[in-house]
Amino acid sequence: MLFHTANGKAISSYSCYQEQAQPTDTVPPRQASKGWLKRMREYRNSMRNKQYRDSVIRKVTRQNVPEPELNDSIINKSEKYFTPFSGRVIRNIYYRKVNVFGPDNISDTTFTTSMKLVHFANRLHYNSEEWVIRQSLFFRRNDTINPFELSDNERYLRNRPFISDARLYIINAAASPDSVDLLVVTKDLFEYGLDLSEVTPTALRTSVTNNNLFGAGQGLRIGAAWHNTYNPPWGTEIRYTKYNALGTFIDFSAGYTALNNYNPLDSGVYEGAYYISLNRPLYRNAANWVGGIDLSRHYSINNFGRTDTFYRDYRYQVIDVWGGYNFLKQDDRNGSRRPNLAFLVRHNNLFFTEPPKQEMFKLNPVYNDRRFYLAEAIVFKQDFFKTHQFFGFGRTEDIPLGYSASISAGWQSWNHRRRAYTGLEAQKFWTTRLQGIINANVGVSTFWLDNVAEDPVIHAKVEYYSRLFKIRKDVFRQFTSIDYLGNVNPYLYRPLDANNENGVWGYRGTLMNGYQRLNVRSETVYYSPLKILGFKFNFFTSVQASQLTSKSNNIFKNPIYTGIGFGFRVKNENLAINTIKVSGNYYPNPPAPVKPFFLEITTIIDFRFDIYALRAPAFLNFR
Repeated sequence: MLFHTANGKAISSYSCYQEQAQPTDTVPPRQASKGWLKRMREYRNSMRNKQYRDSVIRKVTRQNVPEPELNDSIINKSEKYFTPFSGRVIRNIYYRKVNVFGPDNISDTTFTTSMKLVHFANRLHYNSEEWVIRQSLFFRRNDTINPFELSDNERYLRNRPFISDARLYIINAAASPDSVDLLVVTKDLFEYGLDLSEVTPTALRTSVTNNNLFGAGQGLRIGAAWHNTYNPPWGTEIRYTKYNALGTFIDFSAGYTALNNYNPLDSGVYEGAYYISLNRPLYRNAANWVGGIDLSRHYSINNFGRTDTFYRDYRYQVIDVWGGYNFLKQDDRNGSRRPNLAFLVRHNNLFFTEPPKQEMFKLNPVYNDRRFYLAEAIVFKQDFFKTHQFFGFGRTEDIPLGYSASISAGWQSWNHRRRAYTGLEAQKFWTTRLQGIINANVGVSTFWLDNVAEDPVIHAKVEYYSRLFKIRKDVFRQFTSIDYLGNVNPYLYRPLDANNENGVWGYRGTLMNGYQRLNVRSETVYYSPLKILGFKFNFFTSVQASQLTSKSNNIFKNPIYTGIGFGFRVKNENLAINTIKVSGNYYPNPPAPVKPFFLEITTIIDFRFDIYALRAPAFLNFR
């Protein structure tokens, strides 16, 4: 059977898998259980047929509506592709999977390779099951096309931890004037990952991950650390995650760690933890409910072998619950796109079951129970456009446009003090005449006790991202930011420092601090065509400057600490591994104990814009 496209082309019904009528529950029907060994043998035996099937799909499946080019010289909003078909009925839904080690462009249906290593790597990977993708769709057969809903869905798929890229295509548009078919195309990340965050003669920290275990949208992380001066020298962690559990759009995770990496106290003491977490983000602008629960138990670890006199032996628990309702939604159906209005609440309770026994810590705020209640009203409007070569190495990236403004109020009980809290925050993304992007943030907040402001925080930040520009055949982008953070009447908050990401990258262990900080950063990135075994290289140069009120309350009367850096970042975006960063830095006037030159090879977490407009209410950050 053939379907005809608007261009007169035909595609075979064998070119895709058509979604048949499904029950309203998105959970697939339960099937007879099979042993994992038997399933793996069946999977191995089916690979050859699957490769043939996928090759047929690539050859005959075509989207008949051309997608706008991913070029930010002309910013096209994500919903523009679907707008001409608004209101049409969805007849059928088809699915196509692109091999992990396949074309860089998910739309490329002509890619072939004879490299045996590529074929072997693809065989090692379990592709996401079709029911996993189907659970993640916001629409079903016989629904009508809503451009904003489809663009939200495409973005949600693309930002799943186990998916590299995703597209929704309109096909067979000419077969009927009032209905269309949809093609869902996905490309997984390679499920296995390895991270070596520390490798020295005296220490090792590593983890092994599988972010899509058996193709079922679930992740497993096992980590370990060794240090020859610790007692015990080894520590471990394990975490299990289920994404979009039972089609509810709730991400569930549970785990254990003895590596001091799950929300430890800012105390300098090594910690372990057990935890359970559930989180339901605003996965689409028209969603109603958001929220989350985080339950954890923490304990100190005497890794340094200190005596009872000096070792801070403690236990504490954390209960963190938040939720919200999206009352007014962007009117997606008549195109007015009015702002959303949402209300959020949060309760956080940290309490010690065993505080440190030393008398000196009884009045220390760090080791005292604390809890807070917060309520927030937020107005926001979000648009997105797709581009590439922004923070990544060529993958599709979703860049936000729009604004948000929020007001929050609540109270905090900490260190035998009960304080009221109020805060205002606003953020706006907009484009310049040269197609650059400006992101401006401003926030003010304070605690109140007996009508006196305590720990008032002022935060202002402006970021500029240039459009992608060319010099001959080479492409570049410029990043610039100015960030001010201040507290004019500190009480419980600790002073700020300028170490690493807080000020100048490469500063470590400096003792300078203050309650105001001004950071200025600029970076030029060259997106190199260099590619080795799928690993791409981005080269950069950077200039950083930071001021702290360490010597004068007038921030401009304090020394300016600067750093000049250059280097490159390496990443294979088919793999679930962190980016490798190699850099050299020069500091003209470093504070002790920083040396003038600093060479570094490290791994860094990829930065992405936050696509979720609603988060748990929180105090304006001061650190």
